[in-house]
Amino acid sequence: MNAVWCLFFLAASLPVLAAPSADEIISLVVVRDKQLSERRKAFDYDLDIIREKLDSNRAVTQTIEEHQVVIGDHRPDYGTRSTTGNPDDEAKKASREEPFELLSIIDHYTYSLEGEEMADGVLCYKIAFTPKPDMPYENREEKVLNAVSGHIWASMKDYSLIKNQGSLMRPVPVAWIFASLREMEFQFDSMQLPNGDFGPKQVQYRYLVSIPFTSLHERDTRKMSNYRLTSTDPPAH
Repeated sequence: MNAVWCLFFLAASLPVLAAPSADEIISLVVVRDKQLSERRKAFDYDLDIIREKLDSNRAVTQTIEEHQVVIGDHRPDYGTRSTTGNPDDEAKKASREEPFELLSIIDHYTYSLEGEEMADGVLCYKIAFTPKPDMPYENREEKVLNAVSGHIWASMKDYSLIKNQGSLMRPVPVAWIFASLREMEFQFDSMQLPNGDFGPKQVQYRYLVSIPFTSLHERDTRKMSNYRLTSTDPPAH
């Protein structure tokens, strides 16, 4: 038997490793995300917040921009979100806050592995998620997320979250009296940090809230850039 046939039979006799299931991948993504979140505390970064008010055709009618420097694990505090406050004031707070924490309620979804795909230059598992029915919620954000479906892209190398996007499947009543979230879509993209980890690059979400006699239609973009080793003290106010 020649060497080629020996190699063929050897390969055929080796066990075939099964690809991880979608649920297993998501569990590993959660573990990895917690690790990377802790390691990102070693970095300061620039944060640009762009609020774009939209008309019914999604044309921009007003743009509001804000620049911040985020210091290590010192996250700015914008106060408690009101349940009955002015919608525009609440929207301003929402644009400044950290984006939806989808990975914190992973048990609220059903997952399916759709294959492999490049995302932001990284070879990833592409996983679809859909909400399970009648899941509980502790706040307005979780109530919205219980009605969101979309996709997650996770690095095949180390399960880092590379990309995430989703949209609202049905209208959701929100805290403002008689208000309803009619539309919502979001996308998260990552970038490689100075230490080689992947971290947030941009989060963008668009939402349409119906309010009696009017509506609030807005697209918010949070851009993170210039990650560098943290300074020792938070910025002076």
